[in-house]
Amino acid sequence: MKGLRILGDYILEFVVIVLLAIVSIATIIGFLPMMVGFAGYFSNKKDVRVFKDIFVTIGGCWKTLIPYTIFQLIMILVPVLNIYYFNTHIDAINPLFLGVSYVALVIGGFYLMTAPMILVNMDVTFFQLLRNGFVMLFAGPVRTLISLLILAAVFLSISYAPYLTIPLLYFAPLFITGFMKENFLYLKAKALGTNVYELKNNSEKDDYSNEK
Repeated sequence: MKGLRILGDYILEFVVIVLLAIVSIATIIGFLPMMVGFAGYFSNKKDVRVFKDIFVTIGGCWKTLIPYTIFQLIMILVPVLNIYYFNTHIDAINPLFLGVSYVALVIGGFYLMTAPMILVNMDVTFFQLLRNGFVMLFAGPVRTLISLLILAAVFLSISYAPYLTIPLLYFAPLFITGFMKENFLYLKAKALGTNVYELKNNSEKDDYSNEK
């Protein structure tokens, strides 16, 4: 019975996350805040996280979310539209604009990975978010590369394998949040003059003390 309950919890979580992602994508503007909300949700352990965490996270950083959302719409949506237009109008291709669009899309992808974790853990201004998001890329190059590949898989699935997009809407934020959390902890541990293991160990002790 316990195994069935756990399975049911995962299925419910999968369905809710995918539905929220689809609704947010349909609104376009709501997609970016929802990604931040997912980062707040998946940052918590499975046995304590609740769906309310998504909206609490969004509400807790809405001031920075506004300029971040505008920035990302420019860096992601505009390039995607440009690339789509040039791919469907070959005779109108402008190499300069096409190249700039790809560069902007990559930059937007980087911040789509790193910014949510910063907003979850830090009270920052928009420019501080950009600076810290850039620094986080180098906190774990392998984790960053894997996260980028996952993000690329999402974009490619939309065009070439739509049936894979549904599960990726759940697994992409799940795994990217996990990797970026490790990057954040690495930077935090470095700033505190300790290591990630000690940082996690102290955090677990604090959680245990709070429970008591």
